[in-house]
Amino acid sequence: MSNVTWGSGTNTAKATATVKRLADTAENRAALKKQAAQDKLPSALVDLGDQVALVSSGQMETQSRVARSMGPVVKAGDTLKIDGAAGSVLFTDDGFAEIDAKDVVVAVIDTGIDTKHPAFEGRLVKPYNAVDGSTNVEDTQGHGTHCAGIIAGSWDIREDAAGVAPNVKIMPIKAADGASFSNGAIVKGIRYAVDNGAKVISMSLGGPMIQPSVHKAIEYARSKGVMVLVASGNESQDKVSFPARYEEGLAVGSSKDGKRSSFSNGGEHLDLSAPGERILAPVPGQTYGAKSGTSMATPYAAGAAALVIAQHPDWTVSQVTEHLKRAVNDRGTPGWDKDFGYGEVNLFKAVYGKDLPEVKRETPVKKPLWEKVLSFFNLY
Repeated sequence: MSNVTWGSGTNTAKATATVKRLADTAENRAALKKQAAQDKLPSALVDLGDQVALVSSGQMETQSRVARSMGPVVKAGDTLKIDGAAGSVLFTDDGFAEIDAKDVVVAVIDTGIDTKHPAFEGRLVKPYNAVDGSTNVEDTQGHGTHCAGIIAGSWDIREDAAGVAPNVKIMPIKAADGASFSNGAIVKGIRYAVDNGAKVISMSLGGPMIQPSVHKAIEYARSKGVMVLVASGNESQDKVSFPARYEEGLAVGSSKDGKRSSFSNGGEHLDLSAPGERILAPVPGQTYGAKSGTSMATPYAAGAAALVIAQHPDWTVSQVTEHLKRAVNDRGTPGWDKDFGYGEVNLFKAVYGKDLPEVKRETPVKKPLWEKVLSFFNLY
């Protein structure tokens, strides 16, 4: 193992890495680049003069299509030091597309999906229309296609519209007639997803009213080992919408460039934040479009959860949840805060992080009396 450092001035980082050195020839560069595409780790190809080196490390954050980092990232043209010897970075690879996630199914309970979009070719499973009970999940509204694309859009079509977890399978569940969701359809969708093999459920939906039946369905999912992530809402308030407020799921808000998005709901029930502004992803018509909202942040976090499960298939929902709460860029006030929750999802930490430090929360969620009363009578 070698010690590697990168960055400049006070903005530097270091990691322990595996380094493979070869004589600097065109053939060896090609061979190491091929190896980088298979090592399932962030990696960099480095010119050391008479040698070329492949540097691979789960602690090294490289330039990425999908990840957001706080510190310096390794990118082509940078200087990387290997045990003190400086070299020029020729190429980097974040490793995310190499993760074997083909057995992880993410259910997207939304407005449906464009089943003919090339971004999902060969990876749609068990479609279900929770409104009419059919398998017709064609998306006439666009919201569901976009959310599914953020999770699992192909990396082979547009470089600027890559999904977080491009190898997972998507279970499209249509729970909306147009853009209007009913609690009954949401409940049917959750139960269908759980009973048909989903490991993660992403729900970019919600409102201000309590939803006892949806709450029970989320509890059912949790009891069966299925993670549920829900959008915090877009009302610019310090109050998370329902059903994101229910503690059995993860409430996800939106952030950009280290700041809470102006529209994003926060508050004491917020768990995580993720990129949610001007996100480019698939839309119906086999094309692409940009959308903003906590609806876009939630599938990003769901994609991260899917990659964690792919890396740790034996982990429980509680273990994955705790890991995601630690695998963050700690924005805002140190520790948990109402603007970012435990922090902004860091894909490098989520996928490759080990023994991450706990993010402290000084103020636990306090249940008001009305909530306690409704919970007692199973009406919350």
